[in-house]
Amino acid sequence: MSNKTIVKFTNLSKRFHDLMAVNNLNLEIYEGEILGFVGPNGAGKTTTMKMLGGLIKPTSGKIEIYNHNGDLIDIKKKPADLFKQIGFLIDLPAFYGQVTPNQILRYYCRLLGLSKDIIEKRVDWALDVVEMSKWKNKIIKEFSKGMVQRLGLAQALVHDPDLLVLDEPQTGLDPSGRILVRNILQKLKKMGKTIFLSSHLLYEISEVCDRIVIINRGNLIAADTLINLEQKMTKKQIQCELFEPLEFSQVDKVVNEIRNKIEQYCENGAKNFVTYDEVLPGFNIFYNGTPLSLKKIHEILSIDMRLPIVGFSKDRTSRLEDLYISLVDEDDNKNGGELKE
Repeated sequence: MSNKTIVKFTNLSKRFHDLMAVNNLNLEIYEGEILGFVGPNGAGKTTTMKMLGGLIKPTSGKIEIYNHNGDLIDIKKKPADLFKQIGFLIDLPAFYGQVTPNQILRYYCRLLGLSKDIIEKRVDWALDVVEMSKWKNKIIKEFSKGMVQRLGLAQALVHDPDLLVLDEPQTGLDPSGRILVRNILQKLKKMGKTIFLSSHLLYEISEVCDRIVIINRGNLIAADTLINLEQKMTKKQIQCELFEPLEFSQVDKVVNEIRNKIEQYCENGAKNFVTYDEVLPGFNIFYNGTPLSLKKIHEILSIDMRLPIVGFSKDRTSRLEDLYISLVDEDDNKNGGELKE
C-alpha cells in the first residue's frame, strides 16, 4: 500500500427527502490497499458506492479519482474516461441464463471499447483469476450462486481496472465460496489492485483488509487499521479450547474456580469474564489485554489446573465485532436512538 490517493471523497452527502443517507463524508482510498467499508443496513455503504459509480448523483460534495496523468479529477468532469479505470460489482450480479461466460464477458469488453485483438486475452485472464476457466463455454443458468458471484467479479475485472468497487461480494456464499472469494481478493491485491470492499462479514473484513471504515447513519465514525482500532478496545478476548467437553455437572464448578484464580488478570468490572462454550468446547475469557496477563492465565489453566487444553488463542473476530457494536451504539446514543429502516 502506498500513500498515493486513488479516490477522494470531500464533504460528500446524499439526501433522499428527509433521510440523510450519506452525511459529509471525507475519506481517501490509497493505491494498493483493500479498504473495508462496514456498517449496519441503511448506514450509507451502497449509496456511497453508487455515487462513486455514477449511478446516483451526490446532493453535495465531490468525488475525485486519480487518472493516469497523476492528477485527481472530479468525476463530474470526465466520467467516461475515469470510469474505465474502475471495475464495479454493485449488489447481486445477474446475467442472462442462456449465454456463456465467454459470450457475456466478450459483450462487456465491446461495451468498454476494447479492441478485438485483446478481447479474448482479457476474457481468458479474468476467468483464470476467478478460477472459472473450465466453465468458459457453459450455460450460465446451470451455475450455482457462488459461480455467478465469481462471474460478477470477472466482469468487474475484464478490462483490467486499477480500482475495484465491490459491494458485498461474499453475500449468500457458503464457507468454501467465501474462502475462494477471499483468496481471489488477496490475489488481486498482489497484482497491485486497489479494492473498496463493503461487507457484513466481519471475519472476512479482518482477514483481507488493510484499513477498516465504519459508517453509521451516513456518518463516518471510524477509519483505521484493524490493529489500531482494536487497541481502542478496553477488553480483550481469548479462547481456551479443551480436548473434550466438560461434564455438565462440572461446568459451574470449573468456571468459578477459573474466575477466582485469574480475576486479577481480567477486565476490571467486567461481568462474566469467563464463560463456558460447549460448542468450542472450552472457555471464552475477557482479560486486561497485557502480554503478562495472557502468559499468567495460560499457566494457571494449563499447569495449576491441569486442564486438557489443545488451543489457546486471541479471538480476533469477536474483538472486531465488539468494536463495531461499541462504536455503532455510541453513535446511535449520540444521535437519538437507532435508525429505523
